[in-house]
Amino acid sequence: MLFTRIKRRKVHEDVAEQIENQILSGILPEGSSLPSERNLMEAFNVGRPAIREALLLLQRSGFIRISNGGRTVVTRPTAASLLEQLSGSARYLLSSAGGELAFQDARRIFESAIARNAAEVATTEDIERLGNFLVKNRDALPDLEAFERSDVAFHLALAEIGGNPVFSALHAAIAEWLALQRHISLRVPGVAVSAYRSHEEVYEAVASRNPEAAWRAMDKHLRQVAQQFEMGKKRQD
Repeated sequence: MLFTRIKRRKVHEDVAEQIENQILSGILPEGSSLPSERNLMEAFNVGRPAIREALLLLQRSGFIRISNGGRTVVTRPTAASLLEQLSGSARYLLSSAGGELAFQDARRIFESAIARNAAEVATTEDIERLGNFLVKNRDALPDLEAFERSDVAFHLALAEIGGNPVFSALHAAIAEWLALQRHISLRVPGVAVSAYRSHEEVYEAVASRNPEAAWRAMDKHLRQVAQQFEMGKKRQD
């Protein structure tokens, strides 16, 4: 006979799970308000600390938000809120041995696939929009801080092609986690121009709707970024 171990749970976890199930089933629709803390205490027959911990857990999971007036409003978790929860763990991994390299590899595989997908699904409007971000990237070359912002914007515009919210949220998270890498690598002389030319190659591959060329261009670009980051770190030492 096979049995599953009984999981010991805390009271606030049971409270949070019941409220979460009410939200997922639609009984508590998005935009509606939860009952007051006192009413929740009476409904669940628990103390105030358990209710507050349950609400904090639901808030971290993206199921509720507490307005300025103290009203607790039902929301729906998004890809962005999910990834936001991972930020602490991501920063810890980045600081560990081999963490930077692991994230660089993950970014390269992810963004190369994003470029390939963009070349497959981009509309004429998408290509025009991406071209506008490329122009902004070129125009920002004399100003490193502006170029850094336009660099992020170009990559994000690429991730937004196709309208998949997970792609854009994941890109935004990775861009934040690896912000130091971009900042350091762009301070190496000539890197900004090199990055812009790589962006041109990616754009041309997407505009010509060549998925394989888009993959190769982004893969080459991010391999160079990783090398330039190492160069930048040595310059700082």
